[in-house]
Amino acid sequence: MNRKRTHGNPEVMVPLTDDDLQRFHRCAPAALDRRGGRFVADELGTALRLFVMGLTPIVGMMQFGWSASQLLCFLLVGAWVSILCDIAKFALLRKAAETFAQSRYDNWHVWVVADALRKGREELPKTQLRAKYRPGAGVLVDVLLGSVSTVVICMSLGKADSGLGMGLLEDRGVLYSLAGLVGYQVLFTAWEIVDHKIGSGKDRGVKIAVGLRGVGLLFLMLLVLVVGNAVGENGPVARAVMLAVNGLVVLFGLFSVAGLWMMRGETAWLRDYLSRRG
Repeated sequence: MNRKRTHGNPEVMVPLTDDDLQRFHRCAPAALDRRGGRFVADELGTALRLFVMGLTPIVGMMQFGWSASQLLCFLLVGAWVSILCDIAKFALLRKAAETFAQSRYDNWHVWVVADALRKGREELPKTQLRAKYRPGAGVLVDVLLGSVSTVVICMSLGKADSGLGMGLLEDRGVLYSLAGLVGYQVLFTAWEIVDHKIGSGKDRGVKIAVGLRGVGLLFLMLLVLVVGNAVGENGPVARAVMLAVNGLVVLFGLFSVAGLWMMRGETAWLRDYLSRRG
């Protein structure tokens, strides 16, 4: 029987059912295989990219006078191009996108149930145990949250930083760089779609991240508002925002490495659990 926690935020708890355990046992070997050496290498590579991506703009702004407004422009344009490319992939490669998403949700289920079994818990939050892939909702989140957040960001920075505006794009180097960014993402997405339609990728899943960019832009909007209030309308808001954003990217990269270390225990437990089951 469902119940709710009465302390903190109310959370619906549901029991582990036989179906949950059957799905866990069915998907556990594949989930364990996905945490092999390639997974560790990919995660370390991602952490290194995040660290470099976050640290490079900070060094550039502080040591070489890079424009924070231009970097922020790149961030917004890149986010929107990614949103549109992911929507295109979902529309044209829906089956492959759902295959990829299902494998990720199977992984999620395995590790959530494994954690419960390790700790002797018979109930879990419904939001964890009954998580479902809803790409339509993700597209809506990207478009709605992304649109509102982008408008608020531009209005806030346009009011606070007089240098932010169309003059930002008068630099031909910025325009060419933006064109390169857009062109690269569009061409790579087009190649990925063609490869899955008629090439060697027909049987593989395709990675999309609908919903995540909208949430990311919402977070950026909140950061702009908080930083704007902190430094005042006459302060260098764009610079403060970009330093904060890229500082968080660096921290996220470091946390990714720490997360790998924390995964060792649950991975070893699942490997031992499956070996004991034969």
